[in-house]
Amino acid sequence: MSFSLIIFDYDGVLIDSLADAISAGREFCRAISHDRVPTQEIIAALEIMTYPEIARSIGLGPAQAEGFCSYVFEYFETIGSAMKFFPEMESLLHRMEANNIAIVSGNSRDVIFAKLAAHNLAENIPCILGALEPGDKAQKIHKVCHHFSVAAERACMVGDSVSDIRYAKRAGVHSIAATWGWQSRDLLVGENPDFIVDSVRELAALLDSGYSTAGHMQGESSNG
Repeated sequence: MSFSLIIFDYDGVLIDSLADAISAGREFCRAISHDRVPTQEIIAALEIMTYPEIARSIGLGPAQAEGFCSYVFEYFETIGSAMKFFPEMESLLHRMEANNIAIVSGNSRDVIFAKLAAHNLAENIPCILGALEPGDKAQKIHKVCHHFSVAAERACMVGDSVSDIRYAKRAGVHSIAATWGWQSRDLLVGENPDFIVDSVRELAALLDSGYSTAGHMQGESSNG
């Protein structure tokens, strides 16, 4: 049995954006004279990986959090061409068949679409649900499955945070934890994802073989 639908997170799975997110967040905090700023340590410990949650974690109120998110998304739009795919990720996306790939992300849909379009990937990934679409990530995963008419048990979510794994489980899809992103391998393993992958190459092998890849179930990996 193979997966009929692959749902990707964006930041930390497809794009190496952590340093840029921190930089944008710090610029916003300086602009409003807010003393606390986002750090890698704060983000690494988040229970829910969203930009509003990053804002709340450094003491920003609701209105300021909205401004924080807008600033970060505008910053990403400005530097979009400079933001890098993780090694081998772009080639993996180009190899995958169109119409069975989606992105569910806490980033802006406009930011994501512009990046995909710049790399001739927009047609490969026809469904993108970003931060401004209603619902939490589990609800968005359900919407994506409905959009493609794919049962949840035939779909998987590739994420890099504990909340990605939890939302995948809540939505009834298989969870694949990518350890090259924003949260640590140990933290991800603690959530008991269905699969752990330590490189894009391992992810590609898993997606090629569906459920049959040995050594990836329940936190096992060829790297240890």
